[in-house]
Amino acid sequence: MARLRTLLSIVGTQGARGMTIALCIGVFVPVIWPGLGTALRPSLPLMIAIFLVNAFAQLDLSYAKQSLTRPTRLLTATAWAMLAIPALFWAFLNTVGRDRFDPDFVLSLSLQAGAAPIMATPAVALVLGIDVTFAVLLLLATMSIQPFTAPILVSWVAGTTIPIDGFVLGRNLFVMIGGSGLVAAGLRLWLGRARVEAYRSELAGINLIAFTLFALAMFDGVVLKLFAEPILLLGLSAVAFFVALGSLLIAIVSLRAMGADEAFVTGFATGHRNVGLMAAALSGSSLPELTWLYFALLQLPIYLTPQIVGAFAAARRSLKDRA
Repeated sequence: MARLRTLLSIVGTQGARGMTIALCIGVFVPVIWPGLGTALRPSLPLMIAIFLVNAFAQLDLSYAKQSLTRPTRLLTATAWAMLAIPALFWAFLNTVGRDRFDPDFVLSLSLQAGAAPIMATPAVALVLGIDVTFAVLLLLATMSIQPFTAPILVSWVAGTTIPIDGFVLGRNLFVMIGGSGLVAAGLRLWLGRARVEAYRSELAGINLIAFTLFALAMFDGVVLKLFAEPILLLGLSAVAFFVALGSLLIAIVSLRAMGADEAFVTGFATGHRNVGLMAAALSGSSLPELTWLYFALLQLPIYLTPQIVGAFAAARRSLKDRA
């Protein structure tokens, strides 16, 4: 057991380098071992549950009480994060026409629209030097309502041409999010806050291993598709980056009255959605390949946007220091 803890701790302390290695494994190993990621997809709910339990177990809301006494900003950000993308997708599909797109792509956009922000939103805020309180509260608020809003939003964006079982989707989301929250609460009660903090590296190691398996499941076949259908991959990647960066810029401009940091967090949360949770809730192994392909490419802006923004922030600080 001690050796296992040591190994997990070593893995967990790799940080961004570990994420890079995990992403490379997820992208390139399926080229050597075709079908491995596809075989792992039925285990996607377990991987997502590990992410959720890990995140919930390490949440500390003791510093968030003051923010809850002034809920207007949080309510505004929650509504923006959960409605901006669905409204944009609905307007786009209604204007252009859903019948002009592959139904699997429409399904992809619909599931993306109904998803809550990624679990890493507070971590991104921390890396960029932004107070994580608002990001944590926004994440909790959006995830709490997701089981109830997702079936409505997904069906709204998909329209009548893509049948979505809203009851099954909402039920599975409720079970996964609620169950993970209960397990995390039980873990905190059993271990105690001090021991959870002491095991932070080990928990990060478990998370990184789960992320590696998640990347394998997501990216299976992507590299081969790049050579077989490069235009398709470039087009889907362009959509992924347009949604991520466009959401960020629109929020920064439109919500600047909330404060620069809050507007940035809201924009990041709006454009970076937890599609893995949606895939798991809809029995991801049975999703169409095009949907899987788009979901895989959505991970690129999730991974690269913080680095792009971080580079701009560092350059801006350097210019200010010189001035």
